[in-house]
Amino acid sequence: MWEAVQLPRETDAPEETEWLIQQFAEEKMQEYDGNVFFCISRRDQERRLTLRQAAQACRLSARDGRAMCTAFSAQKLADRPGRDVLFVEPSMQQYLDEYLDACPAGRRYVLIYCRRKGNGPCLRTSIFMDSWWNRGVDIWDLGEQ
Repeated sequence: MWEAVQLPRETDAPEETEWLIQQFAEEKMQEYDGNVFFCISRRDQERRLTLRQAAQACRLSARDGRAMCTAFSAQKLADRPGRDVLFVEPSMQQYLDEYLDACPAGRRYVLIYCRRKGNGPCLRTSIFMDSWWNRGVDIWDLGEQ
């Protein structure tokens, strides 16, 4: 499933938008029993903070996926107890394919995608998103909000 996120109300206040996105992310983290992935530009520190706060509110810890793939093999990361919440990017596709193959079957995984700060559509991102889609991972697209 690939869904565009519709926030419950329009706002011109950036802090209110971030609060609404945090609430949305918290709901999704509680709805899905598998791992959570955020595809957010590294330059978008405000949105990264918002999603880290959402993870903390759910008693989870959002980690930099690049650091995790350096520290753990895909199999070892998949075998860790609990749920992972990872910031991911297209350059990690091969590792993430191996990781998803190693993750327990029967769980529902979610990817929250934000297009802001240069993270918009391009061939590389399309291929990356198709990989998630083909694996049955639900994608929630925040667009440029």
